[in-house]
Amino acid sequence: MTMRWKFWQRASGVDAELVRLKRRVRRMDATTRAVFLMHRLDSLGYAEIAARLGIAVAEVERRIAEAMVVLVEADAED
Repeated sequence: MTMRWKFWQRASGVDAELVRLKRRVRRMDATTRAVFLMHRLDSLGYAEIAARLGIAVAEVERRIAEAMVVLVEADAED
C-alpha cells in the first residue's frame, strides 16, 4: 500500500494535509485500512474488495463506515 502514497508525496502544497491523512489512516486497524484504501485509492467496488479479502460485502460496508468514523473523529480533533 506504500506505493499509492508516492504521487501525493511529490505533489506540492499537500504536505500538511498528507501528514494528517496518513495519521488518520494509521489509526484504522489493518483490515479497515485495506478496505478503505482499496475503495478510495484503487476505486474498487464493495463486491470486488470482498472477493479479494475473502469477506462478506456487508463486512466491507461496515469497514468503510468504520473508516469514515475514524476520519471524521480525527477531523474534529485537528
